[in-house]
Amino acid sequence: MKHIKKALITVTVILYSGLLSAQILTPVKWSFSSKKVADKTYEVTATAKMDPSWHIYSQGTDKGGPIPTAFTYTKNPQVILKGKPAELGKMVEKYEKVFMVNTRYFSDEVKFIQPVKTTTDKPITLKGYVTFMACTDKQCLTPTDVEFEIVLK
Repeated sequence: MKHIKKALITVTVILYSGLLSAQILTPVKWSFSSKKVADKTYEVTATAKMDPSWHIYSQGTDKGGPIPTAFTYTKNPQVILKGKPAELGKMVEKYEKVFMVNTRYFSDEVKFIQPVKTTTDKPITLKGYVTFMACTDKQCLTPTDVEFEIVLK
C-alpha cells in the first residue's frame, strides 16, 4: 500500500509540474546589439522576434488600450539618449474590440533603434529593460520586462 501511495504522489507531482511548465509562454525572443555610426555616436538596436500569431504593441498606443512597448534605461552620465527609439517593422493598425481603441502592433519581427552619444571614447555599458505586452487574437499575456546590457565600443 505504501508503494502505491508513493507511486501516485510521484505521478501527481510529475503531471502537475508538466502542466506548470506547459503554461509558461515565451512567444517573443529579444536580442540586443549596438553599432558605431560616428565618433561617440551609436545605434542601439533591440530586435523582437514573435512566434506565429503573436504580436507586440507599438510605443505609441491610444489611452485605454494595450500596454505599449517601452524602454527604460539605467542612468549613466556618460550616455546621452537622442529621442526615443525608432520602430522598424511592418506596423498593423487595427481597431480591437477588447480594448475599444485603435491599436498599432508588430508581428513576426520589429527593430527598435535608439540613437545614443557617449562622452568618452572608452567602452561604456548601457543597461536597462524593455516592457512589452504580447497578444494573439485570442489571448494576451501580462506585461513582461526583459533586461538588457549592451557594451558601446
